[in-house]
Amino acid sequence: MFREIKDERIADGVIKQIIENIQKGSLKPGDPLPSERAMAETMGVSVSSLREVLRALELLGIIETVQSGNNYVTEDLGNWLEKPLTLLFDLNHGYVRQTQQLRAALERELAILAARKRTPLDAAELWMILDQMEMTEDSHEKVLLDQRLHRKIGEIAENPMINSILLAAENLIEKIMAGAREFSLRDPDSARMIEEEHHQLVVAIVSNNESEAERCMSAHMEAVEKLLGEMIAQKERK
Repeated sequence: MFREIKDERIADGVIKQIIENIQKGSLKPGDPLPSERAMAETMGVSVSSLREVLRALELLGIIETVQSGNNYVTEDLGNWLEKPLTLLFDLNHGYVRQTQQLRAALERELAILAARKRTPLDAAELWMILDQMEMTEDSHEKVLLDQRLHRKIGEIAENPMINSILLAAENLIEKIMAGAREFSLRDPDSARMIEEEHHQLVVAIVSNNESEAERCMSAHMEAVEKLLGEMIAQKERK
């Protein structure tokens, strides 16, 4: 599975070989890596040097290390981009509107893909979430169901890379977005508008209408950005 590192930097060699094994299927999500000592001996590097590279891969979300010290390929390999992107977005924490604009672009693409790929079971789950959202009077539960609806759309779209970027963006502005959702619920007109937008979006996806799904998501994201701006402006006035 692994070979001696010769004409390249240790970090590059270790990462390259692990990635190659994942790509070939020799290492699958959840699979254990050989012991650090065995890997180091095979690659011709010190255990400490190998360990530094493995910790970097852990930070990137490709490797998981358990308390016993054993290393595994992460189970959720499709979303490995989330951790490094979250760090990058966090460095630009002041750019809330720009992050929301990125989120809007990604959500539009996910809506198109979801309308293309949805199954009858997916349709039933979307309706169930929407019904729960429309029936509950609990604002906190509405916020959680709102988030669940959007994540279900991402799941239906089956694009792990887009989902990873979106989750990283959401992690950065999670508290702000939760605040914006709660802010919208205080105004009956805004609450009704958001509810109707969600309804139209679900209808479009369930009907496999890609262009309508994109239009509905675009309108919804524009409304969210407007609410976000109003909430930020209100805070600044206080």
